[in-house]
Amino acid sequence: MDQNRIVADIRTKVKLTEHGVQNVHSSDFPGNYDQYDDAWNNEKFMEDLKIGIVRMTDEVHRDKRTGIVMYHENSMEFDIIGIDVAIANALRRILIAEVPTMAIEKVHIYNNTSVIQDEVLAHRLGLVPIKADPRLFNFPQ
Repeated sequence: MDQNRIVADIRTKVKLTEHGVQNVHSSDFPGNYDQYDDAWNNEKFMEDLKIGIVRMTDEVHRDKRTGIVMYHENSMEFDIIGIDVAIANALRRILIAEVPTMAIEKVHIYNNTSVIQDEVLAHRLGLVPIKADPRLFNFPQ
């Protein structure tokens, strides 16, 4: 393999190995590799960028063992090809941050007789997702 192909593989492919993930570092700036032209080019970026929608559904699943119904409303699975891993991760974090969520914030425990400490129990209650219509609540600006 020539050097340009090796560098292109390092920059564009994430490897999942037995002991971890490789090639997740960002190298999206010019001059990082000798004899490899990686200067920003908007036309090349738009040409290489591909977003493929794998699935868009309104799904309802029932666990066969427990009988618990799990809702996956308006779920979407997509692939982003042709961008740096750091940019894809930034996009993922923005999408997560912009989804309105409801959670338990304040917990008052009067008589805890379990082996779980009060703080741990309150924290676990805060992690329970609450299904609610966000249009019914007033969020701080």
